[in-house]
Amino acid sequence: MKKEPTFQTYTERLIDSLIAARREGTAHIYRSMLRRVEDFAGTERDLRFRHITPAWLTAFQNYLLARGAKWNTVSTYLRMLRAVYLRAVDEGLTLYRPRLFHSVYTGTRATAKRALDEQTLRHLYASAPLPDRKLEQTRRLFLLLFMLRGIPFVDIAYLRRCDLHGNILAYRRRKTGAGLSVRIEEEAMKLICSLQNPDPHSHYLFPFIRKPGKDEYRQYQNALRRINYNLKLLAHQIDCPEILTTYCARHSWATIANFRDYQHELICNAMGHSSVKVTEIYLKKHSEERIHAMNKEILSHIFHSSAPRFSERAQTGTKAAVTW
Repeated sequence: MKKEPTFQTYTERLIDSLIAARREGTAHIYRSMLRRVEDFAGTERDLRFRHITPAWLTAFQNYLLARGAKWNTVSTYLRMLRAVYLRAVDEGLTLYRPRLFHSVYTGTRATAKRALDEQTLRHLYASAPLPDRKLEQTRRLFLLLFMLRGIPFVDIAYLRRCDLHGNILAYRRRKTGAGLSVRIEEEAMKLICSLQNPDPHSHYLFPFIRKPGKDEYRQYQNALRRINYNLKLLAHQIDCPEILTTYCARHSWATIANFRDYQHELICNAMGHSSVKVTEIYLKKHSEERIHAMNKEILSHIFHSSAPRFSERAQTGTKAAVTW
């Protein structure tokens, strides 16, 4: 067994390797988890992997909940912590302990849905060009995010000119590294042309990272904040009843695909998810009316051609003895 480093030292080293691999988003989540662990550990600065027990994990989970963290946030931190632990196991820095995380929550819970309905999307699309140039550009960007199968803003921000091949956009997701290929339809291509980077010397397709190679992740974060602020103003401008964020486009595309009865596996592949389970977090539940209509269609399909087979007494309302 190699000499075991402190949890903090090992995690900081892992964060540095993620940044070097240009996975700043993942590094940001690991850093947030590390800060929460340090807050929880207090003066215990030399936390070792062997100190992380089921009881310690349960206490950490309760600490996060007491701070007001949502269950999905708690799960994210615990899954990041587990990933660090398993990496340390693989490197021979600590022993593997089965069911270590069994007593804490590492799943995903359905969150409040951020999907727009079809009518709102059509209204957003059909709206006349807005006089405010920033809001008009924001409206076009939101529609483009939707038209490109709910592409996350981080992937849009980092798209390179060489990722666009005619009407095919081929890129890798920043979050997972999964390769995706999107055929760009005519309306989406018009939006790309109106939003693309005016700087001919930049290798980025869109102008969200204006200084390539200089703290690009911070530039992306600043751009995301600006876009979401403008989306809030846009929603008010066009009397949109929903709260708009860039993520609404992704949820909306997944939900509408689901309501159009496309298979969940197909939606999963289209969005670049690692599993159907991840996709289903995005899907808004069907309305009661749709569920009622589904039952009616099923009964009609099974029974519409069959003659009623109930007794005459039952049809006329005559009471009959009931036996089970």
